[in-house]
Amino acid sequence: MAPPRSDIEYTEPFRKAFEQIRTGLDRAVEEFNKIVEQVKDWAWLLGGAALWWIKNNLDAVREGLQKIMDRARYAFDHELPVLSLITTSFTWVDQVKGPVSELSFTTTEPRDQNLAKWTGDTAASYRDKAAKQKAAVDETVAKAEFISQWLFKIAQANVDYAVELAKVVTGLVGKLIQAGVAATTVIDIPWAIDTLAESIGDLIEDGLNNLLTVGGRFVAALGDVRDLATQVGDHSKLPGGRWPEAVRG
Repeated sequence: MAPPRSDIEYTEPFRKAFEQIRTGLDRAVEEFNKIVEQVKDWAWLLGGAALWWIKNNLDAVREGLQKIMDRARYAFDHELPVLSLITTSFTWVDQVKGPVSELSFTTTEPRDQNLAKWTGDTAASYRDKAAKQKAAVDETVAKAEFISQWLFKIAQANVDYAVELAKVVTGLVGKLIQAGVAATTVIDIPWAIDTLAESIGDLIEDGLNNLLTVGGRFVAALGDVRDLATQVGDHSKLPGGRWPEAVRG
């Protein structure tokens, strides 16, 4: 299926996901620090054994949070290049494939309908050139479609990655807020933090697995670069054995 005609359908969800990731991580750190402060407030009643057990659980939560922050930091570093990639994908469709495909009909239909009555060497020469022109135009359209779809798959995988990462961050914030509310008394703190560590662990494991799946699609799309090189490098049907000037420029 061809991508929609507007890159807004992909850039907007991408931008929104990144905004959710940024604000979500800030909130997650804030909520985590609140829980740590609550533990400190009750430390004098908890005792050494309980504090050791709580610390281990909080360390597990911190480690999970750090894993997500590392993924987010990498995504932030590639935010602008991906936005450019999305725009480029649609540029290939709008400024190369579309205009060039319109030439296919032009090369097929002669401007002077009397040409259909031509015979002899002149007619044969014209039909031969017309056939080569149409083949070149159709080949250019096919190559532009291949390239736009290749870029689109990579862009789509990046959008999906950002949206999935935003879901994980949002889930983290929810779990931390829930734990903060539950850990209001010295009796509830150990249970709340134990529940938090377990739920955060499950959430991050599932989230990272989903991110790995999305990342696999991205790698698969990049793996098609060999096919891309073949498409771009095959000039056999192009006019003059090379891409049109508008594309080369």
